[in-house]
This record gives sequence, structure tokens and C-alpha cells, in this order.
Amino acid sequence: MNDKKKNEKKRYLRLKNLKEFGVDVTWENLFSKTVLFAGVGGVGSIAAEMLARCGIGKMILIDLDIVEEVNLNRLFYTQENIGKPKVEVAKEILTKINRDVEIETYHSDICAIDFEEKFEQLIKESDLVISSLDNVPARLFINEKCVQLRKEYIDSGASRSGLGGYVHLVIPYKTACYQCTGSIDLGEKKHGEPCSASLPTTIAIIASLTVEITLKYLLNFGVIPDYIGFNALTDQYILQKMNRDPLCYICGERKISLKEQKKSLQKIDKLTEGKTVDELIQNLVSQEK
Repeated sequence: MNDKKKNEKKRYLRLKNLKEFGVDVTWENLFSKTVLFAGVGGVGSIAAEMLARCGIGKMILIDLDIVEEVNLNRLFYTQENIGKPKVEVAKEILTKINRDVEIETYHSDICAIDFEEKFEQLIKESDLVISSLDNVPARLFINEKCVQLRKEYIDSGASRSGLGGYVHLVIPYKTACYQCTGSIDLGEKKHGEPCSASLPTTIAIIASLTVEITLKYLLNFGVIPDYIGFNALTDQYILQKMNRDPLCYICGERKISLKEQKKSLQKIDKLTEGKTVDELIQNLVSQEK
């Protein structure tokens, strides 16, 4: 047996030993799988590290951001990485962890028109997509692309407060997609949802749940819930079955592309002069007086 085979046997021994406890899977199958990461921030970078340690075959990392000092509470990047593209730093760290993992990086805006065709190609090449971006428009875009291409994906992230999070597995046309969950309001669609606070323990828990579901899905073992919610204040986990909305604009009968939705929002902006719902109500109350 050559040195590489010996190292592989030792590296993944604890994973393979799960067979003794009822998890009868072929871990070598993971070496042939490709996972696309849309976002390598808090959740994405930690999840990527876990998959590298488990021996995933290939990871595709896409992120436009650079490492900032405010990111350093999230357990992955270091002081020396500030100012560098997250994808390049992530590749460097992950390669040191497991040089047998193939890593492809794109320092790009997923929603950019000139990247759209390439993004679709990368989705097709992947066995699973993991979306952990921190703004709603990008998550909606990924949702639309994955549903159109019938590619399973996981949408995961922490709440704006940093005190909770969720992991949502989307199987196109079988489970609820991100659009049809009914949890997205008009303001979020228009303005996005930047990260306001971040508790590293919550981030690590959400990343762990994301990887757990990824392994279950790719290796076909265990029970996979549609949705897991986590509340850090009460340490409660909520498992939910997410039923599809038959009238969903993306996966239902009323299919409307994001471009058409954007046009509708622009019309609303024009009619309301960009005012929020609260501002419009206040104006009406003032007029009645």
C-alpha cells in the first residue's frame, strides 16, 4: 500500500467507523462529489472546512467579498487575510487542510449579467449547491436558477440578530423553494438583508447542520428534514415540513421570472415615490386629518 492510500485510510477512519453504529455508507463515494458554495462568509467558510476534512472531491467557491476586520469573529479568516478576496483565502486554507480536494474559485458577483451563463454551467456541474449569502436578492436569484435547472440546493444562514438561523433543503418541484415559503417581504426583496449582528456559536451550529444535511443527501443516509430552525436564546431546534405553494412565482403555476418581478417592483416604487408602507399610511392619516 502506497503512502497516499495509507494516509487516506487514517484520515477517514473515524468517518468509516460510523458503520459500526448503523451508518452503512460508502464514504469513498464522497470523493467523487462536487459542491458549489455561493458565499464563503461565516456559514459558508466553516461548512467548506468541514467538507474538506470529510474528503469531498471538489468544491466550487463563489464570492465577491474581501476579508474585512468585522469578519474575524467568525472562526475562519485571520488578521493577515484582511483586504484579500475571501475565495482566494478560503482556497489557500482549505488546500492546507486537505490537498486532495479540488478547489475552483470565482471572485465574482453571482447576480452579474456577464456571469450568469457561467453560473448556470457551474450549477449543472455540481451535485449540490449551498447558498449562504447574506442578502435576499442574491438568494432569490440562486433559488430561481436552481429550480430552473432542477438542481437540489441548501439555503442556510443566520438571522440578522445573530441569535438564530436555519437550514432549508430545496428539492425543485418536490419541496418548497425559497420563494414560495412566504417568509420574504417586499422590503427585503427591494433592499436586501445585510448581516447586522453575528454570534460565532450560532454561525458554527448552522454550518454544522448544513454539512450534516449535505452528507446525508450526497451519501443517502438518515432522515433529512425540509427545514431546521435554531433559536440560540432558548437552544430550541424546530423541524418543519415545507409544502410547496402551487401558485409560487418560481416553482408553481404562476411562474414569473425575477426580471419581471423587478419590473413590477420598479412600477410600485414609481407609484409610491419610493416610500415605505409605514410612510404611505402616515401620509393617508395626515390627509384624513
